[in-house]
Amino acid sequence: MSVKYKIKRYLVLTRIKRAVTSRIISLIITFFVGWLLTGDISVGILISSVDTIFKLLLYYIHESVWEKKISEGIRKIKKSENKTR
Repeated sequence: MSVKYKIKRYLVLTRIKRAVTSRIISLIITFFVGWLLTGDISVGILISSVDTIFKLLLYYIHESVWEKKISEGIRKIKKSENKTR
């Protein structure tokens, strides 16, 4: 396995871990808000489940876009450094 592949895999796994932990906190908050507003625990579970799945996907996409932008920026810096040498 190349170093580049290992780094990319590490970044993907880290992004997933951050997304999951963030969503757990948000899930708990959304569940309680849904439950308190409706008085029905099953509605709280339903709302928090749908919300979590949707936002996990959006978060992953958001992080992927930023990761690509960061990589492009690093490539530009390296390219300009190589030209000045």
